Amino acid sequence: MAIEPIKKLTVISPLISSKKLMQTVRELGIVHVIDAAEELEEESVHLRMKGSSTEDVDSTLHKIDAILNLLKTYAPEEQGFFQGLAPVPQVIERKELEEAIETYDLDARYQRANELDELIRRNERNRTETEAKLGVLLPLKDLRFKLDDIHGSRRFTFIYGRIPVQNMGGLDKTTYPWTHAAWEAIGEPDEKNASAKNARNTSRILLAVLNDDADDVRDALRRLSFTEVELPNLPGMIEDHVESLEEDLAELGSAHEKIRADINALAPDRRMLVTLKAYWTSHRNEHLAMAKTLGGRWVHLLTGYIRLRDVEKFNAIIGREFPESVTNFEDPAPGENVPVSLSLPKALRPLSLIVEMFGLPPYRSFDPTPFLHINFYIFFGICFSDVGYGLMLIASSLYLIKRTKQYEGVADFGRILLYGGISTVVFGALMGSWFGDLYMEKYLGENNVLMRIQSLFVVIDPISKIIPALLLTLLIGVLNQFYGIGLKMYGALREGDWKTAVFDGIFWYLTLPGLLIVVSKLFVQTPAGLYNTGLVLFCSGVLGLILTQGRDIKNPVGRILGGIVSLYGIIGSYGMTAFIGDVLSYCRLLALGLTTGIVGMTFNMLGGLIKDVPYVGIILFIMIVVVGHLFNFVISLLGAFVHSMRLIFVEFFGRFYDSDARPFQPLGFDSPLCVIKKEDASNG
Repeated sequence: MAIEPIKKLTVISPLISSKKLMQTVRELGIVHVIDAAEELEEESVHLRMKGSSTEDVDSTLHKIDAILNLLKTYAPEEQGFFQGLAPVPQVIERKELEEAIETYDLDARYQRANELDELIRRNERNRTETEAKLGVLLPLKDLRFKLDDIHGSRRFTFIYGRIPVQNMGGLDKTTYPWTHAAWEAIGEPDEKNASAKNARNTSRILLAVLNDDADDVRDALRRLSFTEVELPNLPGMIEDHVESLEEDLAELGSAHEKIRADINALAPDRRMLVTLKAYWTSHRNEHLAMAKTLGGRWVHLLTGYIRLRDVEKFNAIIGREFPESVTNFEDPAPGENVPVSLSLPKALRPLSLIVEMFGLPPYRSFDPTPFLHINFYIFFGICFSDVGYGLMLIASSLYLIKRTKQYEGVADFGRILLYGGISTVVFGALMGSWFGDLYMEKYLGENNVLMRIQSLFVVIDPISKIIPALLLTLLIGVLNQFYGIGLKMYGALREGDWKTAVFDGIFWYLTLPGLLIVVSKLFVQTPAGLYNTGLVLFCSGVLGLILTQGRDIKNPVGRILGGIVSLYGIIGSYGMTAFIGDVLSYCRLLALGLTTGIVGMTFNMLGGLIKDVPYVGIILFIMIVVVGHLFNFVISLLGAFVHSMRLIFVEFFGRFYDSDARPFQPLGFDSPLCVIKKEDASNG
């Protein structure tokens, strides 16, 4: 059974042993703790919620996070290819965990990390300020006068800026206010900076005017599109200040590198810090779980869920370490929101990732994972449908599984790709696609080995026989819809709901095949006997649906009207329009399969165009084919996976599957950052 049997657990123990009990429960990692107050009537007991502060644990986690964030910012960890694809936890042994707890001096490391963080932040602030000052002064570096001479004058105002070259003639010394001003053009700097580039269209000038005439001069300059640049109020030459700032910036850069080197010296602690973060996170969860328990003056009450296979182990340990405690196990009540734990054989387990993405099944329902393997891999294989790409996917997935076998989730994803690769090889051979049409004689020569192998297995070429291929994909869609209705009946019968099985299952099994037979007469010549059979099936099913699909409506007339409307699909369990729309969605199988083959053929053709170029033609052909097929492999793989999941989530799960269950999450050392290596691996 894929959904594991769950027992409701109640533990009553002396209050004095409550903390030790919770610690033991956490170390066991097999109990899903729930709020005990929700299980008891308020007036029936006089227990209070136990307070459990997480302040100390939060403080410790804050210190760990501070060091890890510093390392993440200034000493990031180099990740391999597969670590970059998905976050994977680090695997440790229990001895390593114990060593981290006992030997790591967190307070000293935190103090050192704080000092380095303050130093590097101060350094970055100083560098930013220095670079900003340098950015202002660099364009003025070539000015050969002292700034204090400019700003120290009491009778004169000096104006510096840029004026378009074509407007220089507007500075007419014979007219006011230019008769009261003196100016000088300043040559452009030698450096190839922004100012030098602007020199093509503008000219730098410095004007000296009496204070009383400054406003009039500025107004006249604005009419000439003059852009004033404010000169900084600094003593001495600007060049001296630039050199000083550049020296300061170099010193700050050296100091920055030294601080980063000191931070890098903390990098070897990263693994131990992650281990400690996982450990203290589990302690924090223990405190939060303690807050869900109840305590009186003398007793302590803990409630939760436990898997049936763990009951014996829990009883043995609690009975040995807490002989004064009382434990009770019972079956969950009907309608209770029981957390769900899935248990599957290793071969079937990978596709549970897809089920968990959609949502877990209710406890008293059934796990759809075993029922996905045929249709999902058929969909995937048709969408990808190329022998060469399938072999590439098999090789890649085997490498992924080998490299990540200690990370269960990533390895299971690799197995999904492995089985998908096998399906891709099968459907690629049946549809005659081997790296597109690379087997053709214009690429590999007459009667080549690949062409002979291709001709042995090909059954249907979807490009030359697109109508039969389209009908085949529609047939797959029809069968998958019927498969979903059958699973709905299966789920209803498991729960003893024969009405749903008959009314929402068998009646649709009569209606939909009948509809297909009746409609087929519009396109092909249908034998009279088959047509009459289809008409009887359709009418019988429609009558049954009209009488039963509105069964929840009390008014008789409304019940019939509801049944009629349900045929369309607005209410009820299904609908003929939903059936037609969902079946048409399976055309995407052919569309994706054709796209994969046509894009591959296109790259072959592009390479073939230059294959006969002397000397370099064959090299360019190989390069184009290899790069093109790698690109097509990645894009088509993504499309095959996404669209196969979509057909499962929308057109298949929508027929029978409800996903409203919460996961079974036992209190324990459970962290996405770190897992303890199991001594005895199991498939559970």
